[in-house]
Amino acid sequence: MIKSIDSPFQVPVTPGVRCVILDGSFDPYLKASLNQAIGYAAEQCVPLLDDTRYAGLQAAGPFALLCPAGGALSEYACALLERADAGCVAYLEDARSFAQAIAHWRQLLTVSTDDTPARMMRFFEPRWLEPLISSLNETELLQFMGPITDLAWRNEMGWRHLANPRPGPTADVQLPGGLHLSPKRQELMGQYRLKVLAGRFAQDYRAVLPMPEPVEFVYRQLVAARQAGYLQLAEQERWLRLALIQGDGFWSRFPDNELLAREDLGLGDKLVELERL
Repeated sequence: MIKSIDSPFQVPVTPGVRCVILDGSFDPYLKASLNQAIGYAAEQCVPLLDDTRYAGLQAAGPFALLCPAGGALSEYACALLERADAGCVAYLEDARSFAQAIAHWRQLLTVSTDDTPARMMRFFEPRWLEPLISSLNETELLQFMGPITDLAWRNEMGWRHLANPRPGPTADVQLPGGLHLSPKRQELMGQYRLKVLAGRFAQDYRAVLPMPEPVEFVYRQLVAARQAGYLQLAEQERWLRLALIQGDGFWSRFPDNELLAREDLGLGDKLVELERL
């Protein structure tokens, strides 16, 4: 079960060994920063795309760190993950499992779709980790977690955590391309992504959401906004504000429905006109 937690850099999730995956696309000097921060033999830094079909992308690719508590490496990783969607935190039973985790994560880099048997997926992207995990069945989840005992990431809801339901040395291993991103799964992931955003908006607007299930109310508004073509977060928040003023389902009532049906206005202009009603 996914739950909210304090920062794993402040309060350890588990007594195990902490690892961090950091995405190089968020810091052009990531490799140099990591080399400077590594202070003692217990810390390790491995380019995750090396020895994979994506090795040519490693210049802006992810690094897997064996990152015990304390020290400059931990401080750097914490600072980067607090300010950017740059990766996630994972825990292992012991440092001897790090090589197994590296092999496992390299397998997870490749997924299949209906269009291609092999494509790269940044599985460590924190905004999409929760939607991805929520779309997995029990077997897929165990294969996704592999040797990891616990996984933590930071999204719009703050720091989130998932424990491996069956950790251990005999954990299932995901084969390259073994996870299939079907159109149905991608749609499910989009829905779960909206649910994460709904949870955050429900927190931000809780003072004006007196209904018994505020998250469900917000989720309905975000679904309606997406169906109307509003895919950007700022646009969806403006749609939510309209619903707070005009009521649930405003988009289906006159005059809002007629305005939304107009073909002479762009999506942005329609929002402006809706806000003027």
